[in-house]
Amino acid sequence: MLFKKIKLLCITCPREDIPYQEQVELACMGGADMIQFRDKSLSDIDLFNISVILQQICRKHNVYFTVNNRIDIADISNADGVHIGQSDLPTEYARKTLGSSKIIGLSASTYEQIINAAKQPVDYIGYGAVFATITKPESQERGLDILSAVKRQNSVKAPIIAIGGIDKTNVADVIRAGADGVAVVRAVCGAKDIQKEAEKIKKIILQTEQEERI
Repeated sequence: MLFKKIKLLCITCPREDIPYQEQVELACMGGADMIQFRDKSLSDIDLFNISVILQQICRKHNVYFTVNNRIDIADISNADGVHIGQSDLPTEYARKTLGSSKIIGLSASTYEQIINAAKQPVDYIGYGAVFATITKPESQERGLDILSAVKRQNSVKAPIIAIGGIDKTNVADVIRAGADGVAVVRAVCGAKDIQKEAEKIKKIILQTEQEERI
């Protein structure tokens, strides 16, 4: 699938004070290019119902909406795509189920996994965890060297979206290392001012890319 460049992917964050609908609305207003809905605690029916609502919000803002892990929910909710991990169902199944017009992202945490992911029917590769993150404390911090090595090789054509502990203080370093975009959870959807934080991170990404082109 050909789709517009993803610079800022915002992943939802379970909160008691701000519901998913408001999180997504504010993130979209702040410049998110894609929203990923992730909540492993919800029932299937709640995942479906909320996905339908979030998709409508994203469509209003011309922002892509994807579902984490659940190919079936992404399919029946008419999401724009799905993000899956190394231990989830194969990307070939996701592509067969969702069709050629949908977005499929695949997680990769090693150099070998990135190279292998690039050979699969995916639209982007999610690399991480770049830095330590409390969202997934079990994830090993991978750093930026692997990302830089992949970019130097220049054989991976799929966009690489970096994730894990990324915020406004380090996002410029991630872009300089070669990431095509970043995915964030707490830095935007977990922030006090979701829209403002999204705006700040998106601005840094675009400014850093412009500086790198000079």
